[in-house]
Parts: sequence; structure tokens; C-alpha cells
Amino acid sequence: MRSRKQSELNAEIEEGAYSATLMHLANISYRVGRSLRVDPATGDVIGDAEAQKLFTRNYRAPFVVPQKV
Repeated sequence: MRSRKQSELNAEIEEGAYSATLMHLANISYRVGRSLRVDPATGDVIGDAEAQKLFTRNYRAPFVVPQKV
């Protein structure tokens, strides 16, 4: 990533994104103490507002992340 050369990556970027998402889902599942149902197309947690809320947090201005990136 530092060199910005795709040939130096250990894996495809998409694979890394899946791995990071699965790690976050496991952490959220552990924190809420139950299994999660996840929409594979959007990555949103289905029917569990408490778990979905843990994907983000309230940020202090001016370090706010926009709703749509």
C-alpha cells in the first residue's frame, strides 16, 4: 500500500475488505452476545438495530464522517 503498486500486495483489496468486515462482524456479535444475520449485498445487520449501531460511532467535529462516502 505504501508503494501504491498493486503487484506488491499480498492479496486482492476486495479480499482484505471481506476479511476486515468479517472481523468487525465477529467483534460486534461478541459485544451484543448473539449471532447476527447479515445482508450479503449491503453488509448491513438484519433486524438488529443495536448491532447495526456498533458499525459507527458519534464523532467529534470537525472529525465527522459523512453519511454517504
